[in-house]
Amino acid sequence: MKVIFLKDVPKGKRGEIKEVADGYARNFLFPKGMALPATQSAIKEAKLLLDKKEEHQARQHEEQSKMAQELEGKELHFKAKAGTKGRLHGSITSSNIAEELSRLTGLEIDKKRVEIDEPLHQLGSHEVVINMGAGSEAKINVIIEEETVPNE
Repeated sequence: MKVIFLKDVPKGKRGEIKEVADGYARNFLFPKGMALPATQSAIKEAKLLLDKKEEHQARQHEEQSKMAQELEGKELHFKAKAGTKGRLHGSITSSNIAEELSRLTGLEIDKKRVEIDEPLHQLGSHEVVINMGAGSEAKINVIIEEETVPNE
């Protein structure tokens, strides 16, 4: 029996049209709302949905690429108190980087997109990767400078 999957299942992905055993379709897929019989009208509807999904993914990928290009090469400057040997009192985290980047660019950057292994604890320049998804990423430069305290 030919079915159109409405949800991802072990034997097929959403929107896919596939031949499955009659019993599997009648006893498992149809009662759980995971598939529909592949009639002519259902096939047309599934193809329209698939086309819309592909178009949406292409548009989203294009937007992510634009954002990555816009972020590429940006420099962020942070001032922090540091002790001997340039070690910070505290750290600069992915959350700090995402907030500052959002403030500077006006784009909404999630801290989960900032790829650093651990928070930055040293003064100096650090290269950080911002993963925009779908293979788009931007490299930015985070510069941490020592905070100067005015003499009183």
